[in-house]
Amino acid sequence: MASHIISSSTSSSDLLTVSALKRRIDALEEENGQLLNKIIKKPTPTLLREGRAVRRLVCLAGPVVDFISEHDRRQILTAQVNDMGTGASANPPPSSSIEQERAYRSYEKLVLWCPTLARLLSATPDTVDLAAACQQLQEGADGARGDDAATLKVSAMQWLNEHQPVPNPPLNIRQKEGRGFYHDLTGQLLCPVDYDWADLRVRAAVRAFEPDFRVTAHSWPSFLYPEGKYDKNHPAKGLFRGGHLLQIPSNIRHSDAYSPLQVRQLLKTIARISFKVRRRPTKLLNRTRGNVASLLKMKTVQPRAIAYIAAQLRHALSSTSSWCLIDEDFDYEAFYFNIVDYFENPGSTQKTAEINDLLLWWNRKIFGRENVAHYRPQQVEGLSVARSKMLAPILST
Repeated sequence: MASHIISSSTSSSDLLTVSALKRRIDALEEENGQLLNKIIKKPTPTLLREGRAVRRLVCLAGPVVDFISEHDRRQILTAQVNDMGTGASANPPPSSSIEQERAYRSYEKLVLWCPTLARLLSATPDTVDLAAACQQLQEGADGARGDDAATLKVSAMQWLNEHQPVPNPPLNIRQKEGRGFYHDLTGQLLCPVDYDWADLRVRAAVRAFEPDFRVTAHSWPSFLYPEGKYDKNHPAKGLFRGGHLLQIPSNIRHSDAYSPLQVRQLLKTIARISFKVRRRPTKLLNRTRGNVASLLKMKTVQPRAIAYIAAQLRHALSSTSSWCLIDEDFDYEAFYFNIVDYFENPGSTQKTAEINDLLLWWNRKIFGRENVAHYRPQQVEGLSVARSKMLAPILST
């Protein structure tokens, strides 16, 4: 009898504990639901719009929150070093990995092109507000990348089908089957410059995925060079210029229509996604509704926009049906950062000068003379007005 009472007492205690835990779980679930509702309700149009710049101007992939986390990690390390005082030199902070360095550089671009987020971060937001902002930026970012891919899936093939001689068979503008290395024309554009696509044996080896003819991000695709011409002795010659790839009437940036131009104009087809300005009438007046570039007051071509354009073109030419970072052996993220590093880490004064000339070329093709004061500021110190002011006191004496 006593044992039965003890057992019943223990059982009742267990039941009470279980009931309490269930109530606690229910309360936590309700609290979590309220937090999620706070995050997802009332999206901010400004954040969604600025988010559309993230893939185009900040980074091809990766969660926005990761860029912020890397900034926070560095802030903590800096604070720890400062707290060490004089002994800091004996215990320097650990060096950053390549991935961490890239994440931090992306953070710097993020706060530049997403000013709403920058203001939020400077105000030390709570976790929920920051999570909501990151979620909306992420939504805008991935949505823009998907929209661009869908646009180019059709438009890039329209351009190619106007190529002379006409592709045989013609490229399907709606379906991606038959593109990539399965088609001679798209295969030629995608072929690494290290291989000779004109050699039928090489062409067969690439299509057969032979180990010595792998297609990876370690080789530049032919479409990045003028007519695919690559000089082994001068590998940077023509790189990212695409020959006549940008030779399109300047008003294409202000047009919603696609002109049936030749394959050499492919890069400009993609560039117009990031740089064009559309005009649409309102009831009262014609008001300019700018795209991401104009809304963010982007006056010069950004290296990360070039890298994004190249990645989107590469995807449009491929046979991959949906956006993915890994296509067989080809890593889009590695390809993207190879281009970014080429521009952002020149390594020498001579290379810096070459890159400045390359960016000038891009700006002339994209913006023409519209923003010349921004992309090539005049060096006024050595001009006549400045010189006359400097020499006037000497002459007067």
